[in-house]
Amino acid sequence: MNELRHVLVVEDSRVQAKIISQHIAEATPFPTLVAHTLAEAKEAMTEKRDAIFVAILDRNLPDDEDGGIVPLATSLGIPSVVMTATFDEEVRHKLLEQNVVDYFVKTMSEMAAMERLIERLYKNQFLKALVVDDSRLFRLHLTKLLKNLNLQVLEAEDGRQALDVLRREGDVSLVVTDYNMPHLDGFGLIEELRATWAKDKLAVIGVSAEGGAQTVKFLKVGANDFLVKPIQVEECICRVHQQLDMLEILANYRELCARAGH
Repeated sequence: MNELRHVLVVEDSRVQAKIISQHIAEATPFPTLVAHTLAEAKEAMTEKRDAIFVAILDRNLPDDEDGGIVPLATSLGIPSVVMTATFDEEVRHKLLEQNVVDYFVKTMSEMAAMERLIERLYKNQFLKALVVDDSRLFRLHLTKLLKNLNLQVLEAEDGRQALDVLRREGDVSLVVTDYNMPHLDGFGLIEELRATWAKDKLAVIGVSAEGGAQTVKFLKVGANDFLVKPIQVEECICRVHQQLDMLEILANYRELCARAGH
């Protein structure tokens, strides 16, 4: 798996690139590849694609006046995290349109958050998520978002089909389910799930166009969390990663207890 553990750092400032690479080396187990121009980045991404699982990108490269670095990474299926010197709503909108995983301002205080994200994206490669919604368009939208987080994503059109997928796969970590579906709605699906999978083994995030009472009902029947449509990308990413982090923490705790004989 070593060929999958590299972080590509694309930064025109050699000083900044060195600082970012050193921080990643100190805080994570992943070595870095460094590029200072769009041309160097393109060469690294194409020739060493299988060695890169995430790219940390600078949007202002000397040979990239048209902003081609993020679309390049996206076209090659490399999740991208953008480091930017300035940030406003226009920049945010453009980055989300380009399907970046996340964005950070170039400050030392943001570095720790970026490092945690890198580790999460690496671990996500080995996890499965299931999207349940009778709307094909919404399934495609959410599936694209979750795949961009390096997750393996499965789909189901309703609760009954979701149960079939879960029984067949057996090792799904996360279910994101709509409420209003034929055959078996989101509430009924979660009740069925909790008869077999506890909240510390399978995380469930409920989704609905309504909040209020539906939020409470989702949580009462056993969901770990809740999202309101239309989904905000940053909120969805945060909530998904919080649930996956919690599953990992609880799994580690169970392992420690088992070793201690409790």
